[in-house]
Amino acid sequence: MKKYSYTLLILLLSYLTSSAQISLKGQIVDAETGDKIPFASISTKDNRNTLSNEMGDFSIPVNELPAELIISHLSYGKSVLKLEENGDHIIRLKATPILLPEVRVGNYARELVSHAAQKLMQNFSLKFYGKAIYRQSTQINQQTSEWQEIIYATKSSNSRLEGTAVLKGRYAAQDAVYKFEDFSYYTKAYGLIDLDTNRHAVISLTGSDLYHYSIANLRKEGEREIAEIHFTNKLPAQANSKYGIVFIDTDTYDILKITFITHSDLGSKLKNKHPLWVMKMVNPKYEFEISFKDVAGGRSIEYLKVQYRVDYHLKKEILPIHVSSLTYLYETSTQAVTMNYEKANAGGNDRDLIKKFAYDPEYWKRNTVIERTPEQNKAIQNLEGKGAFGNALGIKKN
Repeated sequence: MKKYSYTLLILLLSYLTSSAQISLKGQIVDAETGDKIPFASISTKDNRNTLSNEMGDFSIPVNELPAELIISHLSYGKSVLKLEENGDHIIRLKATPILLPEVRVGNYARELVSHAAQKLMQNFSLKFYGKAIYRQSTQINQQTSEWQEIIYATKSSNSRLEGTAVLKGRYAAQDAVYKFEDFSYYTKAYGLIDLDTNRHAVISLTGSDLYHYSIANLRKEGEREIAEIHFTNKLPAQANSKYGIVFIDTDTYDILKITFITHSDLGSKLKNKHPLWVMKMVNPKYEFEISFKDVAGGRSIEYLKVQYRVDYHLKKEILPIHVSSLTYLYETSTQAVTMNYEKANAGGNDRDLIKKFAYDPEYWKRNTVIERTPEQNKAIQNLEGKGAFGNALGIKKN
């Protein structure tokens, strides 16, 4: 009986603690232009973390007020703010100064990339465990045709996701010319280096054989200097050629963020409504962005963004398609968690795993992790109004 009473007491205290939490909301903007700043990192001293969304909005739980928020962004440095009261806060950040790159002997950009690659390789064996939220939206002719959200358990290195396990998920779709079955594959498969295919990685010990590197800007954040390095393929006519930007700390050789673009067809598994002889895909463009963060014990991935744009030509009609996904890793640590993590598989399909979960709209309202934009909420409401969640997969509802 005592054990039963203690259990009830613990559950009650846990409930009271969680219900007493305050949700701090705000928007992050540029101090000079007023432009909204997406994907800024927001954290508290007790290691709660989130990102600002595409509109600069954020929400983060705190136990009490006043509360200190640590906000960082590659273009705006790091700021520590003390918020005295709840409400919709407007947080203005000043951009870090950009310096003209100095003329240096030799190929300084290539040397920085080489040092960064060596550091990645040295620490590649260190693994990180935690969770991630994956969001995917498909728009065809500017109308949302698909929405997907997944909570993963994750295993990762300093360079890429190495495995995921689906903990919760939901998916909705409307009738459309195309459906994207496994777009999450690109999030799982692409990274900085891979020990099996190191020569073909953007950041590698032999990268200078494949790419031209040049320093476009130097940013100054306190005592830290950040190099903005542009890279292009030496053979741009290759089908899988890439170009992009990598940001490297010139003192520590840490990679802070990388973006790269390819116009090749990466072979996404799609469900096409029309036969191939009446349609064609024109001007494909994949954009990847990977950002990194400090974690106790090393450096890990913070988020991965993947976007795909293409024009769908159907007879005389042209339909623009835009698929975008954001994967944000949180509760990350080096403490190993034993689980059946699945590696990236081009033939895999997260939606088969989502089917085992009953659709629970209240769960997704409570577990945003990253604040959704008004446009995203509107699209979700529209899909819910049509009964697209759950029914799209033929699964049960609560």
